[in-house]
Amino acid sequence: MRTYLRVRGSRVEEVTGEVVREQPLTVYVNGERFLTLLCTPVKLEALVVGYLWMERVVADLAEIAQLEVSAVDGRADVTLTHPVTLPTERILTSGCGGGITFRIDPRVFPRLHSTLRVRAETLAARMKDLFNAAVLYQESRGIHGAALSDGERLLVVAEDVGRHNAVDKVKGEALLRRIPTTDRILLSTGRISSEMLLKAARMGVPLVASRTSPTEMAVALAEQLGITVCGYVRPDGLNLYAGDALELPRVAV
Repeated sequence: MRTYLRVRGSRVEEVTGEVVREQPLTVYVNGERFLTLLCTPVKLEALVVGYLWMERVVADLAEIAQLEVSAVDGRADVTLTHPVTLPTERILTSGCGGGITFRIDPRVFPRLHSTLRVRAETLAARMKDLFNAAVLYQESRGIHGAALSDGERLLVVAEDVGRHNAVDKVKGEALLRRIPTTDRILLSTGRISSEMLLKAARMGVPLVASRTSPTEMAVALAEQLGITVCGYVRPDGLNLYAGDALELPRVAV
């Protein structure tokens, strides 16, 4: 909790409320320092697992022999079942908190082929579920949420100051709980960037939906990879930017 001043016109009052938390987390793999993530200190195990999977350091949870995370020390120690050469070519992402990715080449992602079909009202309902489940957002605002859904319900929900971190947490928790991510829906409260789109492709997710907009590069990648992108999801409608997984209403002739 923090005490701060709330200014509304000529009125000034002292209030106490939650302020979103952010801290560094340094990740070590087999004793070697990998990188430091700026993140919200919740679901840190899921964040580490999801990030390592996204960056192709591991392909399966079984490759992680031991994982120790200390939010107090801001440190995560990962021991793998095998030696690994960590990637070094870093790309600064457009995400909050200055995220870093190492392997972003879209050519390594096959085009997705899915039979998933979803109606606009279903996406609106699941987006509402995401905001209802986003406890930290309700307390402090200033934080992103992401969720994995099968269309009927939310399977995994995660929050973080960085929207990319939130998606990594979703994948990490899905791995920890043995929840498949293929043919699911990825919901996000933040902008859909090219990195976000590639994370969805890596997860095998054929539909990404957001309360806000995608970038032009994300839309181009979505068309290339066969992913449906929906933005500005609201109770009364949405914008369809790419893909065919959205069931469109029939237009009367």
